[in-house]
Amino acid sequence: MLLPDARFFVRAVPVNAAAGAEAVSREVELALEVVSPFPVSQLFYGHLWHPESAHALVFAAFRRRFTDDEQAAWGEAERVVPHFVLATGLNPGVGRTVVLSDGASLTAVYWGEPGPVPSRVATVPVLPDATEAQRTAGRLALLRAVGSVGAGVVDLPMPVPTLEEANEQRVTWTAGEHVLSLPLSEGSDLDVRDKGQLAARRTSRRRARLLWRGFLAGVGALVLLALGEAALIGLRTWETGRLARVEAQQPAVDRIMSQQALATRIEELSTKQLRPFEMISLVTVAGNPGTQKPASVQFIRTVTSGLYTLEIEAQTKVGGDLALYQAALRQNPAVASVEVAKHDLRDATTTFVLVITFKPEALAMPGRSS
Repeated sequence: MLLPDARFFVRAVPVNAAAGAEAVSREVELALEVVSPFPVSQLFYGHLWHPESAHALVFAAFRRRFTDDEQAAWGEAERVVPHFVLATGLNPGVGRTVVLSDGASLTAVYWGEPGPVPSRVATVPVLPDATEAQRTAGRLALLRAVGSVGAGVVDLPMPVPTLEEANEQRVTWTAGEHVLSLPLSEGSDLDVRDKGQLAARRTSRRRARLLWRGFLAGVGALVLLALGEAALIGLRTWETGRLARVEAQQPAVDRIMSQQALATRIEELSTKQLRPFEMISLVTVAGNPGTQKPASVQFIRTVTSGLYTLEIEAQTKVGGDLALYQAALRQNPAVASVEVAKHDLRDATTTFVLVITFKPEALAMPGRSS
């Protein structure tokens, strides 16, 4: 919001350029205490300063010059500044002056030193029905007041807000061929409103931004959860359909499995019959390699375990024949392994149990593969 220039007095105050923005703000307040007839607490004030400048441009107005209704209108504004602040962004150069109007007054902004901060600002009121001669006279009085010459003057028509998309960094106006802009992110010192209220406003807006970001994060999380729930529903629907298809195909699968089991059983009955006599023959009949059973070894009982294992319970009165018989069986090409499961010596008689596992191909029926 732009305020009438005529309500403000403006001074250039020397400052320590190397002190920093906070120190310059304190120097500005001290300078106002000296030059102002009113306490700082009764002023609306602000200042313009740049790190390259050795002075700050201070502007202030007595608070009672603004009605309560006018102050109430400031609440929603991003910045509240005097009208002439728009011209400070032009920085036309040393010795040059910018003259602009706010409708009720003419203001001259003069740069007497290098840098973006003007050196002097002067304002004269202009009546709405003033003649061109009166306006010209007021303009010349302004130029004399700031110490400018006519050759270095830039006259700006009434600035008009630029109609463009909202910009969170700056607001712009057009004045003839010139574009005047006011940065929002760096213009807090320009704002003339109560400094305590401005600090509270900044804190409130930071809190609001944090809450808004938290709200957006919560909405994002809810969206992700909704997408996850939708995905779960889709997967559940797909799984239900898959189970329904499996259940529909189960009878056919059961028939195939039954047929496969029957075929396997027929295959086993035809090719994998239990052959206990062949097993005994392979380990006892003379002439088979490794089957020469010592005469002292007597079989008591034989039991099959599966299709390829034979358990032989036997005894001998010659203890060494057990080791000889076991070694001979291990040389038998039909035998996969030989283990002594039980070994007992009583009354000079050795009782033992041999567990003999045969190779499947050794028990295959002639003409068939196992």
